[in-house]
Amino acid sequence: MSFATQMFNNAFFLTFVKKGFVVLNGIISLMLVARYFGPAMRGEYMFIVNVVIVGTTILNLGISLIYPHFRKQDKRAKNLFVSYSFLQFFLYLIISLLIMVITKNVILGISALLISVNVLNLQVTQINLVENLKQQSMIIIISSLINTSLITLAFFLTSENLYLILIIFGLKSYVSMFFSLVSLWDKDFKFTIVPVKYKKMTMLAFLPLLTSFLIAINYQADIIILKVMSVDFYHIGLYSTGVALAEYSWMIPDIFKEVMFHHNARKDDVKRMTFSIRLGFTAVVLVAVLVIAFGKPILGLLFGPDFVAAYPIVVFMFLAVPFMVYTKIIGTLFSANGGWRFYFITLLISVLLNIGLNVALIPFFHIYGSAFASVISYAFCGMTMVLWFKRKYRVPFRDVLFVRWADLQKVAPFLFRKKSSVESLVIIGDGGHSKIVQNIVRESGTYQLTEVWDDKYHEPMMREGIVYTSLDESLHGLTQMNNDVVFFVAIGDNEIRKKIARTLALAGKRFAVIIHPTAFVEATVRIDEGSLVMAGAIVQAHTTLGKHVIVNSGATVEHDISVGNFVHFAPGSVVTGGCTVADSVLIGAGSVVVPNLSIGENVVVGAGSTLTRNIESTLEYSRKKTE
Repeated sequence: MSFATQMFNNAFFLTFVKKGFVVLNGIISLMLVARYFGPAMRGEYMFIVNVVIVGTTILNLGISLIYPHFRKQDKRAKNLFVSYSFLQFFLYLIISLLIMVITKNVILGISALLISVNVLNLQVTQINLVENLKQQSMIIIISSLINTSLITLAFFLTSENLYLILIIFGLKSYVSMFFSLVSLWDKDFKFTIVPVKYKKMTMLAFLPLLTSFLIAINYQADIIILKVMSVDFYHIGLYSTGVALAEYSWMIPDIFKEVMFHHNARKDDVKRMTFSIRLGFTAVVLVAVLVIAFGKPILGLLFGPDFVAAYPIVVFMFLAVPFMVYTKIIGTLFSANGGWRFYFITLLISVLLNIGLNVALIPFFHIYGSAFASVISYAFCGMTMVLWFKRKYRVPFRDVLFVRWADLQKVAPFLFRKKSSVESLVIIGDGGHSKIVQNIVRESGTYQLTEVWDDKYHEPMMREGIVYTSLDESLHGLTQMNNDVVFFVAIGDNEIRKKIARTLALAGKRFAVIIHPTAFVEATVRIDEGSLVMAGAIVQAHTTLGKHVIVNSGATVEHDISVGNFVHFAPGSVVTGGCTVADSVLIGAGSVVVPNLSIGENVVVGAGSTLTRNIESTLEYSRKKTE
């Protein structure tokens, strides 16, 4: 596979490229619109845009936000959600046209139409982020390029025209919406109208709706409040320019947010999330330092001398940017798991704090009071999120701060993990046997241990970069896991090991083969999936081990032996050449089996015994010690 193909097969790299295009095109568009309008008319334009964003958030009804939760439970949820989105769109489109005809207010009518298109675009974009992350990244790049091209034409070919720029703003959403629908409209798509499920979706989306409304208010309320409190459009234009410049730095955590939205819709990925937070936090801090240091020349170069007065707003807003890393990335967990209550309460307090400080400070400090209110609000929200995350997953605080040297060493293999020879491993069980297996994995380096599942963990926790979580809950979400993960059932009891292995096999999962570095396995030996050869064990020539076999410490399995599935050779046991061992046999510790014998299914050879005769898998011998 070529270098370019590898890079574009990586979700983080592709999202980074997408956001890079969006930021570049966005800054060009921002620069052209600012120079096209000037501060005063830009202030009026941004007031309308903010009203459209808030209206889109409300009329979305929270539907796009609950899709990951439904997707975890039903792979076919796409059909239901896309159909629902279409019905919403046509209803809103009819209402928008009626508003335009009845009121004869062009701005109001255009705003209503923009909300209609934006709602459908928001919903299908969020669905496609889960279903087709790479395609959606390309769609956003294309729509961003088209938007910049249209604004460039308007800048050079027309004079100040508010209606034209608003129409271009809507076309960007329309292009994105169209291509997202094409991406989702595959051979499996079926238009689905189920009123009962629609009612359930709407009810479940109510709290996410309120939550997303609070997010929109927290981001957009300042400009609306400034207008309500009679601040002129000139100063609103300056303020919105400073805020917009800061918002483009939010694209950095958005890179990781969208990938985590995609992954968490299938299964919580705490290790990848902490890695993302560290990279995102470090990046935004570096960008903030650079922009604060060189803000005035940047404003003058991009927007003209009229906008240099926005520099204090830029400084305030970039102080808030690092906290957005926590809010955006950690927030994907609430969307994926349906746990909206805490998220809602946190945002409600943040919004009330923002609005209260805006109302209190604007009369005295004008637009600077509004900027200070935003910093306090964002800081409260971000720190509350990171404290919740730290407590729930038992993540050390250092894991959610600046990037470490070890992270930089991992960046290349992280980007190229699809081609890495080290696969991610999930171990089932965390008892004594499992702890030995975990040590073997660390010593051998054949696999990268990422998770351990055991029912003694009621809440997920992280220790030394490994997530420890509930077995039962993890098995319920098994079918949604990525197929690039391998499993190992580290439970000594044959029956329990067999039951769990069958559950994993039915879900189409692959199993690891784990061999201790000090074990001797002759080159002609064949070992099937899920099997383990421990320290000091010997497996000799032309022997075949079945699935999920354990050759324990110091055990010897001699030449030309056929071993079935789920067999356990206990420590120090010896099975000599030419034997046949059927499924689910336990050869006890220190026992010896003489050559050329046949051992039937489910037989237990007692510890310290010597087996000198064949044992068939009959009721008489099943589960009996043979001495």
